[in-house]
Amino acid sequence: MLMRVCFFLTCVFFFGACSGGSESKPSLDTDTVISTDSAENTPDPAGESDEETEIISEEGQETDTLALDSDDLAFPDEDGDAVSTLPCTILFGTPNEKTGLSSEQCQPVCNCEGKFFAPPVYTEEDIAALLALVPVNPPAEVTENPYEKPDEHQPTPGAVCGLIRDDALFNGYRLETFVSEAAAVAADAYLTHWDACGVCSTIADLVVYMRYPDLTDPVRQCGINNIGNKDGNIACLRDLGFTLPCAQIWYYNTQNTQKECFSVCMAALNKPYHNPDGSLNECLICDEEKSGPVFKAVAGRTRRNTGLPSSMCRPCTEVQPVVHRYW
Repeated sequence: MLMRVCFFLTCVFFFGACSGGSESKPSLDTDTVISTDSAENTPDPAGESDEETEIISEEGQETDTLALDSDDLAFPDEDGDAVSTLPCTILFGTPNEKTGLSSEQCQPVCNCEGKFFAPPVYTEEDIAALLALVPVNPPAEVTENPYEKPDEHQPTPGAVCGLIRDDALFNGYRLETFVSEAAAVAADAYLTHWDACGVCSTIADLVVYMRYPDLTDPVRQCGINNIGNKDGNIACLRDLGFTLPCAQIWYYNTQNTQKECFSVCMAALNKPYHNPDGSLNECLICDEEKSGPVFKAVAGRTRRNTGLPSSMCRPCTEVQPVVHRYW
């Protein structure tokens, strides 16, 4: 009993400190979370999202951004600035007080090495139109922990996820994985993200990423409120807008990060997401390495492969230009 009380007090202290500190994470893009759920894996946190000792990273609150009008295109017009061929030195993202970088180091625009991408700011009107779309083939639930068999869940090089409007339902759409961008274009599919489709590829999950440039605080709070309660934690993630399968992989991701990166993340508890040189802190690096590949393979959609900036800034060479206009 005494051990459980001590563990609880440790968790309270841990999260209290966290709320004043900073995340960054995965996913490869999954945004780091070390959760406080001690039900299934109380050992160590690691990875993109950890439920048991939730230290979340890259997703949490709305932040001020260098905004473009929602009608602006993602590519320069003939009157716009020329596409730069200089090396990429500015990171892609929307820095906030937890990022650790200035707006000079991280911006929601990429213009380097012959690539220009400035995503539009998606308004509530845009989001309403997106949410009106109905999936014809929604993903199946994640009923087993994919981190127990990581070799079976790895990204498919070159694949892309295409969205095809489908009249089987009013405002219906289908998600389909293509071997390449060219194959998706040939099938008249909208490219909704790079990499194969997964359980977070739906438009509803896309909207969550649009609404929360930083999911750190809300995901961490789900863990705090549901220590030892897997179903409650997943239900809390669903309240953010995630579909059930996507919430499930987020849960397993945070569990794995806690298991693999707990000591590293505890040491980096109050650090900003980034070091002064722009690199991720040790916790987020651990999350990316230990939890990122499986999350990316199962979730499908991440911010980087979807063209959305977040408070965890990324090299422009890792960002894929995608504009979400499916009409």
